[in-house]
Amino acid sequence: MSEMSKSKQKRMEQEKNRSTQHMQKAVATFWKIFIPLAIVAAIVCGVILYQRSKLDYSRYLNDNGTIKGINISDYVTVNDDAMSFSRSELTPSDEEIDSQIASDISSNQYMSDDPEEESVYGDKVSITYTSTVNGNDFKTASEATDYEIGSEEFGEEFDEALEGHFPGEDFSISVALPDDYEDENYAGMVADFDIHLIGVYVDRPFDDEYVKEFHSDVASTVEEYRQSLIDKGFDSNLASKVESSLSLNSVVNKIPTAYKDNLARVMVDQQRSYMISMYQMFGMEAPSGETWELMGAESKEAFDSQMSTRAEEETKTALEIQYLYEKYGLSFTDDDVRTYFKAQGNFDDASFDEAVKANGKGFYAQEYMKVKVLEKLKEVVKITE
Repeated sequence: MSEMSKSKQKRMEQEKNRSTQHMQKAVATFWKIFIPLAIVAAIVCGVILYQRSKLDYSRYLNDNGTIKGINISDYVTVNDDAMSFSRSELTPSDEEIDSQIASDISSNQYMSDDPEEESVYGDKVSITYTSTVNGNDFKTASEATDYEIGSEEFGEEFDEALEGHFPGEDFSISVALPDDYEDENYAGMVADFDIHLIGVYVDRPFDDEYVKEFHSDVASTVEEYRQSLIDKGFDSNLASKVESSLSLNSVVNKIPTAYKDNLARVMVDQQRSYMISMYQMFGMEAPSGETWELMGAESKEAFDSQMSTRAEEETKTALEIQYLYEKYGLSFTDDDVRTYFKAQGNFDDASFDEAVKANGKGFYAQEYMKVKVLEKLKEVVKITE
């Protein structure tokens, strides 16, 4: 009995050792397989998280500018048949056309050296001058420089003193520089000016010759030019009315959240780029800080909320445009997009290629899609008399 117990015990121990060895082998095999898989999974997750955090202007857009993975009719419907405008509300008024012509004439003035052409308030004159403050040189324009009487660059007194003079005349004036003069070292001080009036800019006669000289690309007579302004104003007003009426004649059922959230990030990035470019334009170094600080928002939360609201409105517009794009069966090529953006004057071929490489085809195609849809809408909306 005792011998059998020892034998049985030995067999049990051997069985236990074999089980332990099997378990150890299984565990070793598991870790050999699991660790590499875990590493690969971690890398994949890291890549996914990085890609999601990396700003991509075209992330949720197809190359033709449509939003990826949606059936547009599930998101929005647009009743473009309800769009109707009266011709009178689209046609520019006579006063608006007269104002445009007056502005054009003013931009094409010529300098008269007629000794009887008296300078008056509002005139642009050509002058040279030297000036001193307390006997010391202050400012000099030894070559002809244009000055608009009324701009108050040197203050109201200076502008008043320029009135009532004639081309070829030399005169001297003493004036107090304004308290807010750009150079605070001279603000409020009395400056003595010796001025030579070269000429006074005057309007050209607005006649057929004027039109041929400055607007031969659109007209050859005054009446033709005036009509071209009316037509251009009508087209501009129609485009504005069509775009603003989109939301009034649409029902948005839901929003593609991922697209909207990415658009909000794009808009923030664009705002930051814009602010930095403004600082650079004026030769200033952009301050450090987050975008909401550069934009002067009271808090990051308030700024994010504002951007989210704007992104939602822009998303609704994108959905409406895509709905009509698909409804009308419109299409365009990459070359169409390129030609459009080059025509805006912001790109040449090389810079546009770089922009597409950085931001993706979809980003630019989506903007051009809007142009195409609005042009189509202008053709199909009702114009009542």
